[in-house]
This record gives sequence, structure tokens and C-alpha cells, in this order.
Amino acid sequence: MNRKLVAAIVPDGAAAEIDAAARAAGAQGGTVLRGRGTAASTLLQLLGLGGSAKEISLHVVPGPAEPRVADAIRAAAAAHKPHFGVLFTLDVPRFVRGGVPEPPPLEEEPVNTERNHRLVVAIVNKGYAEDAMAAARKAGARGGTVLSAHGTAKPDDATFFGVPIVPEKDVLLVLVPAGTADAVVDAVRDLPCLREKGSGIVFCAPVERFAPLGG
Repeated sequence: MNRKLVAAIVPDGAAAEIDAAARAAGAQGGTVLRGRGTAASTLLQLLGLGGSAKEISLHVVPGPAEPRVADAIRAAAAAHKPHFGVLFTLDVPRFVRGGVPEPPPLEEEPVNTERNHRLVVAIVNKGYAEDAMAAARKAGARGGTVLSAHGTAKPDDATFFGVPIVPEKDVLLVLVPAGTADAVVDAVRDLPCLREKGSGIVFCAPVERFAPLGG
């Protein structure tokens, strides 16, 4: 069975409400990530006042359940002020549940061709997410969400007194119209912070459903 990832980016503390709505609509479980928004004002960024705490609620659901779950999340968010958050869905071509044998692949289901948005993901060294967001804005993006992460060390990576150095990372998520995605990827790719080998990656994926959350 084809599955979908339903993702909602909402203010800090609101993911529990989103999760409850998704479960009531048939989702079996979810995962919440913590991140922060990006500030449009350079002055606010410098003062450390521009970013707002965010939660990203993720649910993998059967394809037929995706409209029901997405509509339930939108209905729950409608009680909040406009610009409360965003919702988007991605296709999940393969899904494995821990401890459960993977079922044999089925014949592919029809794919939704109305993909008017793209999710651009930039993984950069910690501290460079704002630079990436600034470049994305110049290319037409409006805003993004930053997650904290870290890289993984290999045996031949640099070490400090024998301990592998695992660099901290920022993961920038930016939702943009499909026609803007290439320009955004190119703008971020050309940043000085991404010129060195191993300094980061940028990629994008089609978004099947995109909707603002809030009344």
C-alpha cells in the first residue's frame, strides 16, 4: 500500500493538538521534531530575537487516509490565528515498521501530478542556516524552519586526541512554489559556506499537498 508523510510545522507546544487531530482521523502514531523559524529582519537575527520555537509533527499514513488526516489537522488549526503554520505531504514509496516483516511490493498506485510546491532541504554546518535562508529569500522563498542536527564521523575523519570530530549541523526546510525551487537550490548551493567538500548538501523533493494552517 502506498503511504504518505503528513507534516505540519506549528508553534512550540502545538504539536500535541495536531497529533490528537491526526489520531482521531486514523493516524496510528507520530513523531515531533523541534526547530525554530527564520527571521526576515537581519537586525532581529543579530539580536537573537527573530527566530521562534517550532514543532514539526510527522505522521506516516496509508495513502487513502491522507486526505482525511490532512483535513483533520487543518480543521484543528482553523481555531488559531492566521499564519499559525503550514501543512504538506510527501510520497513514501517504501515503508518499514520495526519488528514487522516488510510486505512484498505492490503495483504502483496513480501518482498525484498536482505538485505545485517543493520542499528544499539544506544541511549546512551549524551557524550557517541564516545565510542559507537569506540566499533562499533573494531567490524567492518566504521563510523556513531550522532543525538542529549533527554529522556522522567515519574512521578517516579528522580527530582530536583520538576522538572523532562530529560537526554540529543546521537543517533548513523551505517550502517554495515549484517554479522557484531551482533558483532557491542554486542560490544556496553557491554560498561560500558550501564550497568546501563535506560542508553540506542541498536537495529538493516534490510536495503533494501544501496548505497554510490557521483561521
